[in-house]
Amino acid sequence: MTEEITRYRMRVLAVVALSMFLVLTARLWYLQALKSDEAKDVATTNITRVINIEAPRGQIYDSSGKLLVGNRVVASVTLNPKEIEDSEMDSKALNEMLTEIAMEINRSGKLIKVSDIEAMLESSSYGPYDDIPIAVDVPEDLLVYFGERPNLYPGVKVADRSVRSYLYGSLAGHVLGWVGPVTSSELSTRKPVEGKDYSLRDQIGKSGIELMFEDDLRGKNGKKIVEVDRRGRVIRERTDLFKPPVAGNDVHLTIDIDLQSLLENELERSIYLSREKIPETLEDGKEAPPFIAPGGAGVIISPKSGDIKAMASFPTYDPNESIGGYSVLRWNELNDPANDLPMFNRAIQGEYAPGSTFKVFTAHAAWHDDVFGTGRVKEADQPLDDPGEYFLQSCRADAADLETAGGCIFRNAGSKPYENVDLIRSLTVSSDVYYYTIGESIYINPKHPDNAIQNAAALYGLGMQTGVQLPFEQDGYIPTPQKRKERHEDNPKIFPNANWYPGDNVNISVGQGDVLVTPLQLANAYSTLANGGINVAPNIVSSVFDRNGEILKEFGKRIKKEIEIDPDFINRVMRGLVGVTEDIEGTAYWAFNSIATDGAFFPLDNFPTAGKTGTAEVRGKADSSLFAAITPAQEPEYVIVAMLEEAGFGSAVAAPMAARVLQKVVEDTVPEALTTENRYAVSASLPLCIDWYLWRESDSLKNLESFSESEVEIFGPALSPDGTVRVRGIEINCDQVIQSVLSPTDLLNISQSMD
Repeated sequence: MTEEITRYRMRVLAVVALSMFLVLTARLWYLQALKSDEAKDVATTNITRVINIEAPRGQIYDSSGKLLVGNRVVASVTLNPKEIEDSEMDSKALNEMLTEIAMEINRSGKLIKVSDIEAMLESSSYGPYDDIPIAVDVPEDLLVYFGERPNLYPGVKVADRSVRSYLYGSLAGHVLGWVGPVTSSELSTRKPVEGKDYSLRDQIGKSGIELMFEDDLRGKNGKKIVEVDRRGRVIRERTDLFKPPVAGNDVHLTIDIDLQSLLENELERSIYLSREKIPETLEDGKEAPPFIAPGGAGVIISPKSGDIKAMASFPTYDPNESIGGYSVLRWNELNDPANDLPMFNRAIQGEYAPGSTFKVFTAHAAWHDDVFGTGRVKEADQPLDDPGEYFLQSCRADAADLETAGGCIFRNAGSKPYENVDLIRSLTVSSDVYYYTIGESIYINPKHPDNAIQNAAALYGLGMQTGVQLPFEQDGYIPTPQKRKERHEDNPKIFPNANWYPGDNVNISVGQGDVLVTPLQLANAYSTLANGGINVAPNIVSSVFDRNGEILKEFGKRIKKEIEIDPDFINRVMRGLVGVTEDIEGTAYWAFNSIATDGAFFPLDNFPTAGKTGTAEVRGKADSSLFAAITPAQEPEYVIVAMLEEAGFGSAVAAPMAARVLQKVVEDTVPEALTTENRYAVSASLPLCIDWYLWRESDSLKNLESFSESEVEIFGPALSPDGTVRVRGIEINCDQVIQSVLSPTDLLNISQSMD
């Protein structure tokens, strides 16, 4: 019995031993066979380091395929933290080295502080093996200096880096935007596309197209793998694990860079011309506010497609300045209101009273809500005499006390009277009294909706974002009795008055009061009128392509809504607006029929143009100047809006500017836009071009023998008798140069002086 128990126990022990052996064998097989690849990866991870390779961003083109924004390779000074650590410098020696580096960089024209370099070295966004860029786009002599002294500056390298290149400088700067290093807040809020993750040192779009199409323009970073020993020294690069970067997608815009250049140049010229004008003394004998003209905007849009052909804002800035990062001083300058906010895109962010350009929408309300023929408002085709001032019928002041009736009297500009004013003529001569009558009647007559004017404005897209593919667009503002009440309830200190009066309706009828629009909103609203009632979201981007030329996105006509506009109403309004430019009493007649007023001899016979001037009052400041136009009036191809702050009457500033731009557009004489390289050539050729122009305008037969081709040193500008200047291989046409730098008045004065 005992012997059997012993045998049994031995069998159990044998089974247990065998089981343990099998378990150990299985585990060994599992580790060696199944987990070997994973173990290798773990081991490799322990001795490898990943270095990111930034991918080049996609390029940006204009509507004709001209490259606007690309990438260029520049030299940058970098610091490698690991190599500095291996040099075993003490803190004093390190500080001395960083001080010398900063001094050399500052001498080269790039400003940097020692504290800036130290902050970069300590930043968690960089790894110990990364070459940290501390100065980008440095001159060649700095490269030579550091390259010849590797022993004095351990860890300092000169490396090539791809940076943004804005080929036309400041041209279209507000549209294109700029890029800069991603911030910690952007890193936490930005949701990148798969495979396009950010680290703190990566570049990201900050404004304009660069920001709005960041996900498309950003490429996929590559990776370089290096093996290091236990001390962190690089042993070799794992070329088998190298992952090349993938460039971003290309964005094609709707803007024409040549037309963009023309619009920006004429906007800038108009602003400087307005600053030279002396305002007339006010009716009460007081001195009028000066024409400061701090800025302005212009927009050209196609009413058929909704494509934006040009969008200008002044003052502007050069996105190339962002390469390597803005200095604190320069950033403050660009965002200082005292400098008129160069980075502020007035075309979509500026909100302005539209003045008389708004009368079209008041007329729409009167026509479609049956206001004409009711009460004081005559039928649309029934003329009336405008005495130059309007007395509210809702006021209770005695007739003898009109001058002290406060908000009871509203006047035309200069209290000017007009005879035989109907709907058509009210637009041609811009009769305020005609629209004051409509504004009050709508509000006090129970037959009409109180918000008829506001509702009409909303139909045309005013008071709301247009949906253009640009960031930071503003809504504008169309006031209503309900909005005023809500403002008061939300903040009674800032908005103490909750009531709405008939005088408020009178004010909004002519685009004053609290009415605010952006220049793009106004252009889009006039486009809706021009195309018969199709309100679209304007496009500034037409398509997105990958680097293989495959189309990824395409933006066609984006219809927001279709509004019913009576064709008879459109016909009358367009006749009135055409009269603005063709009738001698039209408010923009001289802008389109004379160059003595800085306007143009516009080909109205071939291209009849419908326009509307606007002069918006600003309390304590000079008036803002506005003009909106549609051309040709029968088959509209272009809508233009010009707005200049504190510049005077719309007829005197904005309308002449629009006439000069549109003349070149319809006559197909828009000059070619200049790249930054060509701009240098133009500046170098300007003195010779002025001499040539004076020679040409004089008696050329007498002076023919006196002209000879200029003899210059190599690379210098050379002038030919045909008005061509050659500067470093670039040919400059003097006719175009003269036209671009001299106003029509200047050209006329020169010609007269020659006579």
